[in-house]
Amino acid sequence: MPPKKGSHSSDEATTIYDYLVRSNRPYSANDISSQLHGLVSPAGAKKILNELADDNRIQRKVNGKQLVFFAIQTDIDVPSVEEAEEEQEQIRQLEEQLAERKEHSKALGGKLHALNNALTDDQMRERIAQLTQEAIENERRLESLRKGEVISPEEKEKIEKAHANMVKHWAKRKRLFKNIENTIAEGYPGKMKDLFAELGIETDEDVGADVNILRA
Repeated sequence: MPPKKGSHSSDEATTIYDYLVRSNRPYSANDISSQLHGLVSPAGAKKILNELADDNRIQRKVNGKQLVFFAIQTDIDVPSVEEAEEEQEQIRQLEEQLAERKEHSKALGGKLHALNNALTDDQMRERIAQLTQEAIENERRLESLRKGEVISPEEKEKIEKAHANMVKHWAKRKRLFKNIENTIAEGYPGKMKDLFAELGIETDEDVGADVNILRA
């Protein structure tokens, strides 16, 4: 019910009255001024609140050293038990939908992260060309060894250091990949093997490679 016409029939009085009815909780004049973001000063709010209370549109009560004002409860529509239960069920369903969407968003976020960290087509072509050249050079060295050509100690040490460094980087990247895989797996609804197949990811296990053997 809107306030009666009278000394408190201003826009400020209507705003304050409507806010008390909507919030349905007690406020002091300072609280009202703050909640309305300074639309009414604390002194102005106190005057209007007292006028509304004098007109029996709202109620006031002394709470300790503070005077608080609140809407008259009998003027507020109270939902029935059936309506309250229906709203509770709607809230439960919405909470379930929110949880499902959070899980879906988490899974998509993990997939996006993996895609963003994957090499582009150009980068993969460049890497393939680089590895192909390295394989050709290594094959030449291997052929020389098969022919009995002995490499120098310096060359051997260089090869062993390069090998150890490569294996070290391999193991490090394998750990990083495993961490990413575990993160994605927490929210991904399907099997990681199916996701890898969809993204074209080939693991060490797929090709029978074992970094631990090379580290031995």
